[in-house]
Amino acid sequence: MIAAGQPKQPAGRTRQARHTEVLDRWPVLAEQWARDLEQHRVATQAPERAPMQGISPLAAINRKLGLPDDHGAKAIGNVDQAATASA
Repeated sequence: MIAAGQPKQPAGRTRQARHTEVLDRWPVLAEQWARDLEQHRVATQAPERAPMQGISPLAAINRKLGLPDDHGAKAIGNVDQAATASA
């Protein structure tokens, strides 16, 4: 695959951003089926994840097991890199 440069918007938010732009220009029809469809779309959007506060799940598990907080972090990083490379 050939990359054509950086995306103009962050991944994952592109569809919602385009939809919002379209709705700003053309509001939802005043018909019941259109309002129902829009309400369903809004209700099913994935909520944005809150920033992680406190310690990571890995650090919590490691503390419970009496291991250093960063134990296994390198292995997880390798798995993430392999998943990214295969995608």
